[in-house]
Amino acid sequence: MHSQGQDRRVLTCTECKQRVETGWHCPGCQDYDLCINCYNQGPHPRDGEGVAAPAIQRCIQSLRHARQCPQASCQKMKRVVEHTKGCERKTNEACGVCKQFIALCSYHAKHCQESPCPIPYCLNIKQKLRQQEIQYRRQHA
Repeated sequence: MHSQGQDRRVLTCTECKQRVETGWHCPGCQDYDLCINCYNQGPHPRDGEGVAAPAIQRCIQSLRHARQCPQASCQKMKRVVEHTKGCERKTNEACGVCKQFIALCSYHAKHCQESPCPIPYCLNIKQKLRQQEIQYRRQHA
């Protein structure tokens, strides 16, 4: 965990064309990569077959690890968590730090089977996803 940042592969999002360090790659498609925000916008036709880019997995592992680690090298992730908890701009999506952090937590929550889960916002995001799924089914029934 304390050797983070060694793999610096940068992806370009297929949808928004922005360069991102963390993203999602579909192994069934040639050169189909998404930033976390675009991935969270809606399902890819092959959704479920894709795998998170190693950088996303490292971020999630780092978050999980930082929650319990006293070392200074893990303080950056702890500061991001604390920032997001107290940020007043996160509700209107004006804060880029919060937007990326919540997108990471959302990606995690879509696949999380843990109960309870140590990742911040996971339970709330899972509940929101369930409510959205119920609404979607009602609208299309």
